[in-house]
Order: sequence, then structure tokens, then C-alpha cells
Amino acid sequence: MYMKKVFFSSLFFSFIAIMTSCGGDQGKDNTNLGQEDSIVIERTQEIVEINGVKHFIEKMGTGEPLLVLHGGPGLFHDYLVPGFKSLAKKYQIIFYDQRGCGKTDFPKDTASINIGTYVEDLEGIRNYLKIDKLNLIGHSWGTIIALDYAKKYPNNLKRLILVSPAPTNSDFFDQTFSNMQKKRTEADTKELIQTMMSKEFENREEKSFRKAILLGDRVNLVDQSKIEELYQPMIFDKITANKLMIINSLLEKTFFNFDITIGLDVVNCPTLIVLGDLDNVPFASTQALQESIKGSQLMVIKKSSHYPFFETPKEFNHIIKNFLNPDYEE
Repeated sequence: MYMKKVFFSSLFFSFIAIMTSCGGDQGKDNTNLGQEDSIVIERTQEIVEINGVKHFIEKMGTGEPLLVLHGGPGLFHDYLVPGFKSLAKKYQIIFYDQRGCGKTDFPKDTASINIGTYVEDLEGIRNYLKIDKLNLIGHSWGTIIALDYAKKYPNNLKRLILVSPAPTNSDFFDQTFSNMQKKRTEADTKELIQTMMSKEFENREEKSFRKAILLGDRVNLVDQSKIEELYQPMIFDKITANKLMIINSLLEKTFFNFDITIGLDVVNCPTLIVLGDLDNVPFASTQALQESIKGSQLMVIKKSSHYPFFETPKEFNHIIKNFLNPDYEE
């Protein structure tokens, strides 16, 4: 008997899982070939205890801080680093691995793996960094955390940037999964099932686990052949893989009977929404999000899907820089 699982990675990668149970080590500083490989940016890392859990924080560049939330649930920040190196020339980019993800510790109490706690972790990190008002960027699943944070702490935000937002409600979530399935070839679907049924996947062997993730997520790129390049910075050892699966399973219920647009009328900071025109998330979902946030801007990048910072870096960086500084000129 097959059981359908959906993983909302940075992503929205989906698996057709076979009775899976439910991450991490980090990759090297590899850069998308389409981006500015010659840029040398200072990167610092630290471990900080936030709400009883040791969180991994990485800073890149100097200047006004921009805090970036990775996708998931269950992933870690490494896939974002190459796409934000250009911005790090003028801003300090701050990443952290969310509770239980990547190099952040897995909590002793799994009941703390929930949106509310993730919001409080973000607030704890803001306080630790001594940032009065955040420039907050969320990607995919990270937009869910960002929006819930904006509802609870609207006065702690300076600007809000939502990149490839997650579906805004349960119906759009189902439509997103359906759109992904339509793009997935029969051969990839078959290979994905076979991979996840294998002993190697069950044992969380890195090669098999990585293969399943790439097979599942490639439909979220316009050029699916670039999936290896996107995931080059990511390392999925056994611990990483187990953490990802557990967290994804625990947070799966987040997408049952939800509507993230409820309560967004309290958001009072400048807000930018950026997405690719070929994203699998229905455009109507993103429109609903824009309509729920007063004065928000919506920018659509052509020939791009769920990873505009990777697929169309020049256009993406221009939009972000112009939003942060209207007087910006290339």
C-alpha cells in the first residue's frame, strides 16, 4: 500500500513514499555557475542557544542585516548561500538552521516542533542579534514562518520579502502537489518509488536519499537538468536525513485546513513578494497573499520557477536591491 507524502522543502519537493518514517551536515561554499563566482565574501558561523535549543547561525558579508529563512520543513540553509552572495556585497546576510534542522540541535521534546515555537525561535534570534527591526526574507516554507512572525510581531519588522511563497491555504496546497505531479515524468515517478522502497533509502544511505530528493524536487526548476547544481552545497548524511523526515512528518499537519492569509491585516511594513512565472504554486494563491497585505508589491520573474535566486539570479538581485534601496542603480 502506497502512502503519499509531501515535503515542502525550499522547495516543495514531493515524494511518493512507501511507509516512510520520518538533517544536518552542511556543504561547502559552492556557487551557482550563473552567479558571481569571483565574489569573495567573509562568512562567520556560531552556535547560540535559543529557547533551550542550540541553533546554528551563519553570517555572510557586512552592512545592514537581512535575515533569511530557509525552506523545508526539515531542510537547512546551505542551498541559499550561493544565491545570496551578490547581496552580501552590500548587506549582511544572516542564515540559521531552524529547530531540529541542519547543524541546529534536535530538541528533546518533539512537541516543540511547531510553527509557534519556530516563530519564538526567530524572535529569540532577533533579540540575540540585537536587531531592533528585521529585514526578513523567507523562501517557500520559510514564508510560512515569516508570515506568522509578522502577525505576532508586526512592529519588529522593517521590511518583509517573501520569495516563492508557500500555498496560502489547503486547497492551493493540493493544487500545487497536483501541478508537480503533472510535470513529473512517468520514468521519474517510477524511479522515485523504487528508490524509496529500497533498503538503501530505508537505511538513509546518502546516495539513495539524495537521489530521492533530487528526483522529487526537479519539477520545481524550469531547467530540470540543473537540479544537481542547485543541490551541490547540500550534504545529506544519515543524521540529516532522519531529522528531515521526522520534522517533515511532524509539521505535515500544518497544511491541513489552514489559511495563512487570515490575520495579515496587522502587517504594517513594506512587503515584497517575488516568484517565478512557472512556479507550481498557483498564481491565484500568491495573488490572495498580496491582497491580504496592505501595500505589498508583487514581482513576477519570467522563465523562472521555485528558485528565482538560482534560476534567474540577475533579475532576482535587481528586484531585491531596488526594493531595499529605491535609489539603487546597477
